[in-house]
Amino acid sequence: MCQRDRKCNRSKRPHLTSKLFILYVIWNIVLLSKTNTTMNEIIEFLRKFTDGKPMVLAVSGGIDSALVYKLASALDATRLHAYFMPDGNTPRQDYQDIAKLSENGPAIEVVNISRLTESFSSTLGVKDVKLLGNIKARIRMTALYYYSNLLGGIVLGTTNLSEYLTGYFTKFGDGACDIEPIMHLFKSDVRRLAAQCGVPESILARPPSAGLWENQTDEKELGIKYEELDVELGKILSGIETDNRVVEKLYRDSWHKRKAPENLLRGKT
Repeated sequence: MCQRDRKCNRSKRPHLTSKLFILYVIWNIVLLSKTNTTMNEIIEFLRKFTDGKPMVLAVSGGIDSALVYKLASALDATRLHAYFMPDGNTPRQDYQDIAKLSENGPAIEVVNISRLTESFSSTLGVKDVKLLGNIKARIRMTALYYYSNLLGGIVLGTTNLSEYLTGYFTKFGDGACDIEPIMHLFKSDVRRLAAQCGVPESILARPPSAGLWENQTDEKELGIKYEELDVELGKILSGIETDNRVVEKLYRDSWHKRKAPENLLRGKT
């Protein structure tokens, strides 16, 4: 089940000891210095792993896909094939943000998935909007791979490190791709780099949302703000135990989404 189907209770920010506070400050300084060199690193990553092939990307109107759009455009705008796939619940603001994003860049093709969503919903008798949200993400994945097959291209992912470590993506939906150019970046890093890359202010300022159902926001569903989440995840990656139970649970319960399916190959390939 997608992490977006789970509810978490908001917890208060844990008190930082002086030692942890110093580590936190150092960690942020390191992140800032890394962000300054990240743009060229990601472009070189895209150059290497797309190997001259068409780059296929789903653009939602959110900051993560907007950043990948900008970076892929900087590499080679002629190879970028971007698709905006709204449904009946997609806010008008998303359409406007997509138009702003593509003003000075490659065209973004609009592919409405409303009929596909309605077909799945009626066929399966879907009542839960969150389960339907997962279906929408997987419909978009199917469409992306259709275009990838058609063009002989590479599907670019848009999952960031904060989402990856908490499982905040749909398995075999928006988590499905060929390469992940921003998976090493926390959401805080994505925001900084997106601003440097010229992502429109309307996208930078909007509350993060997967847009899978009406009034859905990432932070409301996760039960924690990204700024706090990134600090706690940074501790976990540094081997420092977090006493934030919300983050600990998100990280622990999503482990299955970060590993390959269990199998009996055991080194036979």
